[in-house]
Amino acid sequence: MVEDLVQWLSTQLDGDTSRAMEAAEELGPEWYYDDGFVLARRKDDMVVTGSQDFLEAERGRFVADHDPARVLREIDAKRQLLALHRQLEDAQEMLDFCAICDATGKYPEYPCVTLRLLALPYADRPGYREEWRP
Repeated sequence: MVEDLVQWLSTQLDGDTSRAMEAAEELGPEWYYDDGFVLARRKDDMVVTGSQDFLEAERGRFVADHDPARVLREIDAKRQLLALHRQLEDAQEMLDFCAICDATGKYPEYPCVTLRLLALPYADRPGYREEWRP
């Protein structure tokens, strides 16, 4: 179960990375909201990605704030958390525990709550297991 969750979550992050990079390549890295439009700067020109016909100001700002560059930074942070919360084995106790969460000395089960929480936003995707829910 342990490697399944880590492997599955890594696959989800890989997919998000691919989609964010494709969007960044197509539209460019600079997105912002301006007077009813979500705009992306692509090289020397501007591309309108949404208009006030269907974007309210708050929604437009939200879309612009979640541009591909931000998504890629979030993915990087999640990958670093995955690396920190790695599995360790205690042969004497015959159990697995989290390398970071073990600092309390309580030997929390693995996968730890942190990994389960990282997977939770993807719970609607195929392959998610309810047993991973924190």
